[in-house]
Amino acid sequence: MVAEIRPPRWRQPWILGLLLPVLVALPGPLRQGFPGRALAAADAQLRGAGFRIRAGLGADRAVPGGAADLVLLGIDAESLELDQLLTREQRQASPLLSAMGAWPWRRALQAELAAWVLERGAERVLFNVVLSQPSRFGAADDRAFAERLRPWRQRVVLAAAFAQRQQEGLELLQLRRPLPLLSTAAAPPPGLTALLQSPQGFTEAIPGAAWLQGHLAGFAPPSPLPLADRLLPSSPPPPRLPRYIDFRAPSARVPLVPAWRLPDLPASYWRGRTVLIGVTAPSLGDQMETPFGPLSGTQVQAEALASVARGSALAPLEDPLAALVLLGWGLGVWGVLRGSPLALGSVARGLALGAGGLLLAGLAWGLLQLWLPLSALLAMPLLAGGLRASGQAWHERRERAYLHQVLARRISPALLRDILRDPGPLGTELGGRRCTCVVLFTDLVGFTALSARLAPGELFALLNRYFAAIAAAVIEQNGLLDKFIGDALMAEFGVPRSRGERAEAMAAVRAALAMQERLGALNRELASQGLPLLQQGIGLHVGEVIAGNLGSPQRLEFTVVGAAVNVASRLQGLTRRFPDHPILLSAALRDLLPAEVRTLPLGRHQLKGWPTPLEVHALAVPPVEPG
Repeated sequence: MVAEIRPPRWRQPWILGLLLPVLVALPGPLRQGFPGRALAAADAQLRGAGFRIRAGLGADRAVPGGAADLVLLGIDAESLELDQLLTREQRQASPLLSAMGAWPWRRALQAELAAWVLERGAERVLFNVVLSQPSRFGAADDRAFAERLRPWRQRVVLAAAFAQRQQEGLELLQLRRPLPLLSTAAAPPPGLTALLQSPQGFTEAIPGAAWLQGHLAGFAPPSPLPLADRLLPSSPPPPRLPRYIDFRAPSARVPLVPAWRLPDLPASYWRGRTVLIGVTAPSLGDQMETPFGPLSGTQVQAEALASVARGSALAPLEDPLAALVLLGWGLGVWGVLRGSPLALGSVARGLALGAGGLLLAGLAWGLLQLWLPLSALLAMPLLAGGLRASGQAWHERRERAYLHQVLARRISPALLRDILRDPGPLGTELGGRRCTCVVLFTDLVGFTALSARLAPGELFALLNRYFAAIAAAVIEQNGLLDKFIGDALMAEFGVPRSRGERAEAMAAVRAALAMQERLGALNRELASQGLPLLQQGIGLHVGEVIAGNLGSPQRLEFTVVGAAVNVASRLQGLTRRFPDHPILLSAALRDLLPAEVRTLPLGRHQLKGWPTPLEVHALAVPPVEPG
């Protein structure tokens, strides 16, 4: 038997499909280059899809926990255009409304917004307006801001901004902090408004300690903390890695109160609230892309604050833990995929593993607020499964072509189509396999004398006519033409596909009878042409064989080997002793035939190479006449 030659597993391309996502996801040159950016972009898209799917399912309509106490006091488009919304009398009725108008507003007015809600019981006020330059309305405006809010300085947080740009090949970093005078009216440190973006430009994360250290280390202390982390008076240090903002559906966002509606709300509305004050008017250009479309920067800050308040910001895994997760997942994917012998199975398993990766990431998200490296988790089974399936499909096509080449002229077209449609073990195991089949041998009686009488060309022409007649009988019964050996023919019934032992036994008997009938027809033709008549002997036996490809890697031949082959050959030779019985079969085969098949017991006979005498039967057949 010739075993299938496969490359070592570490050299199979599909293994690279497991390793590549891991190498890209972990620290190294690949993560810094295009593959890493592509993986990060895919992660961002998957997070956005997760937010939208959750919103579509209605799973985030309620705002749990501390996020329910957040309010966004927005300087919206209507607050900037009150002269078009309210009459002069309506505006003059409220000192607050009468001060509103086109941007920029006086800082005294901005302080008045904060004082309004603080006087009515607000717990804390955070500004998302950076006050780093003197007021264009003069120093008195800045002094008015500081004096108005100084009584609540421990409950007020001002904003700082970070900018990064390129100029003449140099990277310029800028940190804009509140004016020192204004800082006297707020608790230190200021809140940093910077938020991190995905490779596609979507705002998605709150900076972590590693980012702050890397970008703010060159500035004089004290360094600002992310605005979302200034939610509580005792601001804890931010974690090392960024946290992904937990974007909610529009119906579940932090409530937005337009500044011009401030006088309309009862004082009780503000009691115990944390209020974020900032610009929300699109005309001022502070718009950020989010999974739900563009939002004002202040609205995105509100969602970041809410994520921290309810503890739902998604934390990515540290690199060592991510490596362990990917390693364990990769081993699981390898174990599942390597058990699939067929391309279609590899595709199905790859897709199922991809669904499993989604489920695993979803559970980590929903239960632990952890973001697993989902794009890598998905890429491993999909890429490895795709590569494995491609290799298997190519291998299966090659084996089908080989099977077609080997079997096309040796079995019936219907059986060939069935085998090529589903090769099974025959198409994927090029070695041998054990099976039970019926072996048929034929041989011409007196061939040696015949070959001496005829010229080589005449002899070959006669043999070809003989084989054409009897081989068709094998094909018609869905048998396998194994080989032609001189004047002998070897065939099997039950390989490469079996219809059951009894069905194959009857097929072999019908083929043998048809062979004898066709020999009679051929002899009538030969007699009319003055050519010598032919006489054949046929031996049939059923037993266990090893079926498979035999030969060398350069030339393989599908055949069967085993004791059953030898017994059939010996039975064919035994027909010389029974000239009136050209078809002999073993008792084992006789036991598989129905009672209506007429046979004649010939007793027990010792066959060459067989340890004990074998019971032999003759098949009742009409005599072959030349006509």
